[in-house]
This record gives sequence, structure tokens and C-alpha cells, in this order.
Amino acid sequence: MASRRSLLKYAAGMKDQRQELMADIGSFEKLAEELIKRNVKRVYVIVAKSLQKLKLCDRFTEILKAANVRCFLSSCSEIRTTQATIEACAGECKTYNCEVIVAFGGGKTIDVAKLVAVWITNPGMSLYQMRGVNKIPRRGLPLYVAATTGSGAESSCCSLIRHDKQICMYYSEYLLPTSVVLDPDLVLRLPMENMANASILALTHAVEAYISPAGSAFAADKANADIAVPIFFQYLEKCYKHGLSNDMYLQLMMAPYYSGAASRRIGYGYTHSFSIYIAEKYNVTPGSVCAVLLPYILEYEFEQVKADLAELAKRAHLCSARATEEEAAKAFIEGFRSLCRRVDLPDSLPYLKIEDMNEIIELSLYDAKKWSSPKKLNRNTALPILRKARYTER
Repeated sequence: MASRRSLLKYAAGMKDQRQELMADIGSFEKLAEELIKRNVKRVYVIVAKSLQKLKLCDRFTEILKAANVRCFLSSCSEIRTTQATIEACAGECKTYNCEVIVAFGGGKTIDVAKLVAVWITNPGMSLYQMRGVNKIPRRGLPLYVAATTGSGAESSCCSLIRHDKQICMYYSEYLLPTSVVLDPDLVLRLPMENMANASILALTHAVEAYISPAGSAFAADKANADIAVPIFFQYLEKCYKHGLSNDMYLQLMMAPYYSGAASRRIGYGYTHSFSIYIAEKYNVTPGSVCAVLLPYILEYEFEQVKADLAELAKRAHLCSARATEEEAAKAFIEGFRSLCRRVDLPDSLPYLKIEDMNEIIELSLYDAKKWSSPKKLNRNTALPILRKARYTER
């Protein structure tokens, strides 16, 4: 497993990564036109069958085919973050001799596409050998990402893949996608609960990046979290309930992009680690777990993070400008809980079994060792947090 020291050392030496960002109505179709201009002849599209049925990719592929560009869609019925999915997609991509990869979907699809891109250009290496920090020798195939939910994976240098019970992290500047497409037209045709779940996950990442002790070493990355958090509080509920204009949806899609950029070098925190293991074990969304866990973990870390939380609360207009630091910090925690309730996310995890808690804690704390956290958790302090999360006490 990667250590906190090795991750911070690599992150400190990482060059500022530049991405092409196409954020506009109809930008997914414009991506097809851009690929044609770049004389691309064979494109591999990683997309789940469920999204293919909605015909959201049809216009994109039609534009490519009209220009004699061959377009191959992945055959996976469901994109899962497992080695089997990566092997299947990489095998198809190599068989079709594709020059670029387009990932169309949410965080899982993007994580799979990142590893497919680098595995193809690093022959002879196994996924196990690339696991960890800075273990990928060469840049992957050009990767273009059309994000449909906004998890922040589109702008991060990290990929998470499940192997047996363990969630394995891959961390490299070569995992950063070449280009990102944020097209509100795509989101409007998808269930809003998907975006609500992904947005709360991305908001959690932004908060964890902002309060992380590592944030002081990466001021520019921390500033991205400062931009992201107020956008979530301003637009998420409005877009979820009222179906506002494309411009409003575009704002909400930009917030996870900033959140992913904030986490690029700072990393994540305890809520992230617990949420991915609980989500995998019980087949729920990580965002719904974050909605419950983040407030409890912030309350546990309160003395260490209250200054940062107070700043976020004032920027998001969750408290009076004259509120004390403690009042503002508490207002942020309650504001987060209130936002989650207003977008119909749960306030407890009733499916969380007591007999599973020790295993979840062990795996999550092992994963979290590589992140910088304001206050250390151990088994004895983590168990009461999970017990609280299991029941509604508010």
C-alpha cells in the first residue's frame, strides 16, 4: 500500500497538469467534430449498456461515422470497477486497434477508462504492478471523458478498483484525462437522483481537501475546493427540484470538476474511505453514505477543523457574517445535513450490520493511512461513529 509520505512526495513533484475543458451545451457533439479535426480514425467508447439504451451516444457516433471514423462501443453490460472489466475493455480496444478512448458515464466508467488507457501503452505490466503511487511508467492512450453525473473523477489523477475485498488505489499524473466534456444536455435526460448522489460525493471530497493538513502545501488545489463548495450549496437543490436552465446545470457540473482538481494532489479523507467500502459491501451509492457519515466525522474532528469549516460556512452563506468561529462551523455541518435531506438523501444507514462493522473499519482505516487527516481515527473511535450512522438520532 502507498504510504502518506510517498504520496505527498510524489504530489509535491507533480507538474501542474493541463486539461482541455469543453463545458457548454452540445459540447459532446463538438468533441466528435474535434476528433475528426485531429484525424482520428478509430475510437473506442466505454459506456454501460444502460446508457446506450438511452441513445445518448447516438448523435456522437453518427457524426464520427459520417466522417468515416470507425467507432467501437464497449460490450460490457455493466461497467464495474474490477480487473475483469478492465481486461475486457482493454482487449477490445487493442483488437480494434483504436487510437483514442472516450469514457461516457459516471465515476466508475471513468476509473475503468483511465486504467484501460495506461494498461494498453504499458505492455508487460500487470494491474498489480501499476497499483499505488507513481507506478505507471508511460502515459496512456488519449482519453476523452464525457462526465454524466459529476463525481470529480474526470479531473483527478486517481483511480479506484476493487480487488476481492480490497479497494486498490492507482495514483499517477498519467491517469489524468486528456480532455473533459461537461454537457448539460446529457444530464437533463438522466435521473436527477444520480446527480444528487454524485454531487454529495464530490462535495465531500471538496470539504475533505479543504480541511486536510496537506492543503497548506497545495494552496492552488485548496482554492479549487473553496470555489466548489458554495456552488453545491447554491445550485444542487435548485437543479434537483426545479429543473432550471442549462446554464444552472452547467454550474452544478463545474463544481465536481473543481472538487476533483482540489483532490488531485491533496487527496481524500476518512469519509471517502468508509463510503467506498460501505457502498461496495451493500450495493449503495457512495454519495448516500457520505450524506450520513461526513457530519459525524466532522463532529469528531471538530476542534481541529472548525476554523476551516467556519470559512466554508461564510463563503456558502450558511451563517451570519458576525457568527463566531464555533457557531459558523456548526452551521456548516447542519447546512450539509439539511442540503442532503432536501435532495432526498438518507440520514441513517439502517442496512449497516453490526457484525460487519469491524471488517469495514479495518479495511477503511488501512485505506485511509495514505491520506492526511486532521485527527486520527482508530477502531475504538470509529465504531461509535458507525453505530450512530446506523440509527437516526436527529
